[in-house]
Amino acid sequence: MSLPVLRIETVETPAQLREFVRFPLRIYSTDSPWVPPIWKEEMKRLDSARGDFFQHSDAQLYLARDADGEPVGRIAAIRFNRHLEVYDDGVGFFGFFECIDDTTVAGGLFAAAEEWLREQGLEKMRGPASFTINDEIGLLIENFDDAPTLLTTWNPSYYQRLVESTGLAKAEDLVARGKPLAEIDPAYIDRLGRVASRNERVTVRQANFAKLDDEIDILVKVYAEAWSENWGAVPISRAEFDKLVHELKPFLLPECTLIAEYDGESVGISVAIPDINVAVKACGGKLGPLGLIRFMLARRRIDLIRGVVGGVLKPFRNRGIEAALGYRTLKTLQQSRFKHIEFSWMLESNQRIHRVLDNLNIPVTKRWRVYERTL
Repeated sequence: MSLPVLRIETVETPAQLREFVRFPLRIYSTDSPWVPPIWKEEMKRLDSARGDFFQHSDAQLYLARDADGEPVGRIAAIRFNRHLEVYDDGVGFFGFFECIDDTTVAGGLFAAAEEWLREQGLEKMRGPASFTINDEIGLLIENFDDAPTLLTTWNPSYYQRLVESTGLAKAEDLVARGKPLAEIDPAYIDRLGRVASRNERVTVRQANFAKLDDEIDILVKVYAEAWSENWGAVPISRAEFDKLVHELKPFLLPECTLIAEYDGESVGISVAIPDINVAVKACGGKLGPLGLIRFMLARRRIDLIRGVVGGVLKPFRNRGIEAALGYRTLKTLQQSRFKHIEFSWMLESNQRIHRVLDNLNIPVTKRWRVYERTL
């Protein structure tokens, strides 16, 4: 029997915003793989008066309530102006979708989001993206047993049925690939090293955290150029990259934050970050005195590292730079305390990176789907 929805309401007050932010606690039990956000930061991020996203774009948040006035779902309709500047394709987004297992509730939420996007003059709806392709993106559709790693998403399996019941269809899949480090063939790693050593013009160095601002300039340049050809890619601003790097700085490892140079010019990057989601889950998203203690204790047992970023400028590809970055990263990790590596996320269509991981016999471990439909 379908649960009646009393109303879909726009989030306008601080009390409604708090309900929107905290609603996932109704969906996810404490023993589920889901990892909460840092609640204080999430309140700021979703506040139109304080959130960074609202400095350049816009979004409308919605709550669904049942006949008793209890929240039963949420969604955001998103106008990402930078995407429109790059593609001029009339695409708007939905994100922050959470819902009880009820198609009526889901249908009401998506109808509200669609109406707002149409009022913005947009022609398609894509998502989930919370808020953008440079943030959390995709609906998990494979492997609901493993916890999400840093900056990736987890959701119940029934979400796929709810989303597809509204007429949304696959636009692109994103995948994770992972494996225990001990199972990666040492002979192949050595082969990468031999390939890298053939070109003496290629060097790899650790990022200099003492000159982090200079290194961020390099990261932004390579990231923007190396990813510009990817589906849906939107350049990340210097300010956004600066904020992200400084937030993650306490967890970055110099030996896994690498810059490749060709004749002294910075042309490639590779960054792997310990999966701090383990610690965030342990503290329940609260970094008060007790939460911080739990966070620091849990941090000691992190044994998975996520390969987040890797890329080489197009004019310098196929010169041994990719091999040099891969060799340095894997060799370092096999001698570290980490036991597992996950490379995520990657476009399903990015055959270049998949060929490399195929050679390493690293399987696909998770899959997220980005949906789209005409409004």
